[in-house]
Amino acid sequence: MTFLTTRRPIGNLFNLHNEMGRIFGDLLDSNDVETKSESSSWMPTVDITETDNSYEIHAELPGVLESDVNVTVTDNLLTIKGEKRQEEKSDERNIHRVERRYGTFQRSFTLPRQVNTSEIKAGFKDGVLTLYIPKVEEEKPTEIPIEVNS
Repeated sequence: MTFLTTRRPIGNLFNLHNEMGRIFGDLLDSNDVETKSESSSWMPTVDITETDNSYEIHAELPGVLESDVNVTVTDNLLTIKGEKRQEEKSDERNIHRVERRYGTFQRSFTLPRQVNTSEIKAGFKDGVLTLYIPKVEEEKPTEIPIEVNS
């Protein structure tokens, strides 16, 4: 059996550009406090949004089981860790290409001080982890009347 591949130099150039951006962006934006001995083989993409009352993080984790994901908060550092397990290999199949990424992953984010870490909620549906991070109510200044002594 022969597989034909079509060359797409422009597409390959964009893929290289995106991958380099991801690598260098990760190096510059990394908040990981873990040592690199626990290196990850892939990194989930995330969307982070803010409302008046909360932040939300949506992490794409396709093919990852909910039981293989762990979310922790330590000193305002939120960490998402987990593992995407590779399917069992069969001796009956000849594997021609493996492009999907497997293995452990970890993403860490420094949370703003004005969040309530004890009230963070997590949900997992259709391969997307959603974290709801409520903000604490800002203390309003108390006005103290000044008495005039005459």
